[in-house]
Amino acid sequence: MIYLLALISIALGSVGQFGLKLASEELETGSGIWNLILTAINTKMVLSISCFVISMVLWIFVLRKLELSIAYPMVSMGYIFVMLLSFFFLQEQIDIQKLIGTGLIVSGVVVLNVL
Repeated sequence: MIYLLALISIALGSVGQFGLKLASEELETGSGIWNLILTAINTKMVLSISCFVISMVLWIFVLRKLELSIAYPMVSMGYIFVMLLSFFFLQEQIDIQKLIGTGLIVSGVVVLNVL
């Protein structure tokens, strides 16, 4: 159960990152700091920040049950979630380097949590 909670927390953090990417495309950066702040307050930004807050609360529960040295490397699974979100929704390419790097991340998390 705690591992599922960790995955949900990590997935929400990844969705938050993805949302920030989408929200950043709507920012107006050339009109001064106040205009930047006002354009940053939009639905995508609010939803992204909400994902981060929920992710943080869930992560606190995860940290109560797992050792930090076991839990924290699991955060790197977020790289995989972001890569998949980017592939499916932003049409970013997944090349051999990304696959090898992702494989190494997954291997590291498995070694830390299973062995």
